[in-house]
Amino acid sequence: MNVEEMISELKEFNQAELTHLETALRSRLREFGNETAKEGGGGQPASSVVEYRPYADGMLQAEVRRYFRKDGSAKEHGPYWYFRYHEGGRQRMLYLGKTHDPERELAQRRVR
Repeated sequence: MNVEEMISELKEFNQAELTHLETALRSRLREFGNETAKEGGGGQPASSVVEYRPYADGMLQAEVRRYFRKDGSAKEHGPYWYFRYHEGGRQRMLYLGKTHDPERELAQRRVR
């Protein structure tokens, strides 16, 4: 199997398999002395948005946080929910935490 065939097969992988493959690739690159593989992330973002939902006067968003270990492997936490909205001409963000019902959590926090 050549490299192009392997790359085309990546579409069949799920997230867990891709994460496992990424860890193995980083380990192999470290053997070659690749500096980005040693840096614990290689410039990858520490978080990513996995879901957006319009809600009321703003947007609910779920973020997954990614932490890089010394061996280069990644560990994900979350999703953590935030509510982004505009107030007084400025963009605001309200942290809602790790919840299964962000709408209810937002309603509780806005009442306080």
